[in-house]
Amino acid sequence: MADLFTPLQVAGRQLANRIVMAPAPSGLAGRDGFCHAALVSYYERRARAGVGLIVTELLLICEPSEPVAHLGIWHDSFLPGLRRLSAAAHAFGSRIAFLLEAPAVGIPVTSLVELYLQAAWRALAAGADGVFLSIADDGALAQLVSPRHALSNGAHSSANDRIQPVLAIVEQMRQRFGRRLWIGLRMPAAELIPGGLRHQDARLIARRAVAAGVQMLDVTVNRYTPDVARFPGWTIPLVAGIRRIASEAVVIGSGQLSDPLLADAVIQDGSVDLVMLCTALRMVPEWPQLARRSLLSVSVE
Repeated sequence: MADLFTPLQVAGRQLANRIVMAPAPSGLAGRDGFCHAALVSYYERRARAGVGLIVTELLLICEPSEPVAHLGIWHDSFLPGLRRLSAAAHAFGSRIAFLLEAPAVGIPVTSLVELYLQAAWRALAAGADGVFLSIADDGALAQLVSPRHALSNGAHSSANDRIQPVLAIVEQMRQRFGRRLWIGLRMPAAELIPGGLRHQDARLIARRAVAAGVQMLDVTVNRYTPDVARFPGWTIPLVAGIRRIASEAVVIGSGQLSDPLLADAVIQDGSVDLVMLCTALRMVPEWPQLARRSLLSVSVE
């Protein structure tokens, strides 16, 4: 039976354990888009502590229209800093995946596909183990997929139709890069608001994404849920519902899983394959080491 510290093989590469660092802003990105030394050190500290997989904060695949703090991957000039970031993770046995994002500024779908492909090539050139696309946040792909945006524009379409541009990106990435690059999808289990993405829609999206070539599903519940009670593990039943119909993929779950016993339990009972932590790793970078000691002490008792 797998537990929190059981290694996992994913498409020919091994994760040292089941702990994933969430793609939350570090607060260290600047307005020039470059990956500077302080930001590399931030991720390096989490890798040194034993995080199995680091999913970076978002990297923009095109230049932002307004000056904002960000990381960039739309130009080759960003590669040296990104190579240092990948090397810092690998030096301590962590795997690293870049979260690719396009701002929601009305980019044509054909242009989006090419921008994502170019960004994925740069991620590979920078030494990343994989890339994630996101339909869970507020970027261009999320706005294409979420029914909230389709309805606000007066359009009525099915989840099956709305996911097509994302599938096109995934399929072309898989054709171009094969097993050299993991492809992950960050997706909502449901939006839990009127007019939002339903759980049954999410299950359809997960099935189609995996069939197109997605190897990892980061299943989350986004911030558009103000009236939903949150407690440790509150999203896991929804995540497990996705895992049951997408068992070919590695499924990542999150939702206040900072208690090592709980994080270990959701791995052991098969609800998820990997556990993603956000605030816990931000506040306590050495959480993996502390969790290992905590679980060892329980097993000894």
